[in-house]
Amino acid sequence: MAGTRAAGAPPQALAPAPGPPARRGAAAAAPRGRLELATDALRCCLTGATLVCNASCVAFMSSRGVFGRGSRAAAVAGKLFMRSLHATGLLLLLTVLSQQLLGRNNEARVAPRWWQIGGGGRGRQDVLRRFVTVPTFSLSFMFMAVGLLTLILAPGKEESYMASVGYMVGDVGCFLHSVAFCLVVYPELLVQLRSIYAKLKED
Repeated sequence: MAGTRAAGAPPQALAPAPGPPARRGAAAAAPRGRLELATDALRCCLTGATLVCNASCVAFMSSRGVFGRGSRAAAVAGKLFMRSLHATGLLLLLTVLSQQLLGRNNEARVAPRWWQIGGGGRGRQDVLRRFVTVPTFSLSFMFMAVGLLTLILAPGKEESYMASVGYMVGDVGCFLHSVAFCLVVYPELLVQLRSIYAKLKED
């Protein structure tokens, strides 16, 4: 009777092979890996575009002060500055979107902020950031705010003396901001850019 029950029992199904879930996991990880690679590439492009934008801003403000606002040199530098500014804004938007797709909690991919540049163990960078970078940026923002306010309150558009003073004060603020970025902030960003570029070459 036991033999009859054994003979009538349905055959046992074979256990599924663990291969397909692993393949699905690998397939799901592949797009994320490509997205991380694209994010690193965007960060490299954004860092370079930011340097070009600030360098062209220095050239634009210098040419306005030396040759005048209506000069050919100021017009050429202004076009270069506006194009680099638009490219920087577009790259910044794409970088933020790609980082959001990677996840909000992925701190390794978060773009560095200029006031956090310089590690805590590097005393020289900390002193430079505390006594040079932060005061220079604060002073430049104050100049730009005063210049903008002066232009808003100027009674006679560009022809008035008050408007000329507003342009001059605003140009000084933009010049200080861009020079501080190119000479102090960008060298620190360049260190991170080199590590990202080395990782891109390995991938």
